[in-house]
Amino acid sequence: MQRLPLPPLNALKTFEAAARHKSFKHAAEELCVTQAAVSKQIQMLEEYFGFKLFNRNNRCVVLSKEGEVLFKTAHTAFTQVAECSQTLLRQHEPNHVSLFTTTSFAQLWFMPRFRAFNLEFPDVQLHLISGDESPNYAEGFETAITLGWQEHPDYIAIPLFSEEIFPICTPEFLAKHPNLKEPKDLLSVPLLNLSASYWKARLWTPMDWQAWFSLYGIAEDKKRSDIQFSQFSMLLDAVHQGAGVGLGWKHLVQNSLDEGRLIKLFKEPYFAEDRVHYFVCHRSLSDSQNVAKLKK
Repeated sequence: MQRLPLPPLNALKTFEAAARHKSFKHAAEELCVTQAAVSKQIQMLEEYFGFKLFNRNNRCVVLSKEGEVLFKTAHTAFTQVAECSQTLLRQHEPNHVSLFTTTSFAQLWFMPRFRAFNLEFPDVQLHLISGDESPNYAEGFETAITLGWQEHPDYIAIPLFSEEIFPICTPEFLAKHPNLKEPKDLLSVPLLNLSASYWKARLWTPMDWQAWFSLYGIAEDKKRSDIQFSQFSMLLDAVHQGAGVGLGWKHLVQNSLDEGRLIKLFKEPYFAEDRVHYFVCHRSLSDSQNVAKLKK
């Protein structure tokens, strides 16, 4: 059988990631390489074809006409290979199941429950995958826990719970600031906030201090300088260290509340009924015993 005339596959993989993200930087983060390495692989592929795949400018990279054609084919091919690989893995590892979640959800909600799950279902080989963005339906995945649900013919979703959000701090911080009696009093203390970059990577609208104050009709001081964090786990560490008050999500901070390391300020939380978390699984796994165990 004659060998197929394929371009450099590593360079093609790098190109597909850069084209999908429309960013060399984000492609480098996905592939765990430097941005310079991504540029080198793209240059190698362009030299192989003899034409430019991207039109570069100072702010972003845009696919050329030829790049558009190559990306559509490469993306389809990689997607098909990924789906085939998952099918083969399931056939040869019947007890294997992967679960995609955000990093914060994996660390703060799932991991405290992992030991109990492992003890109850020792035969299930769970592969926990975490990231900052929602899973890509086009690339395919087995199961996931997501905030919000994008309807897709290949997946089914089961609603789990809506979000409950409230300000949190340490008991020691409250002792130093006994004047925190109602929401408007928070304007007098350091506030820890999730940055715009955190929300940009997600599909839902921000729930930051600006949004929270608006719910209570409080005019926020535009001159104040909140401490910004790109990850919720970092923000939570700062709250534990007594650096200020942060917004907490019940499902992520309940353990710290139960242990008395954090306290919830004010009696009435904000119930965000429209911000629903779902358990999502591929339709081909809907009758799987392993998925049924995971849903428990």
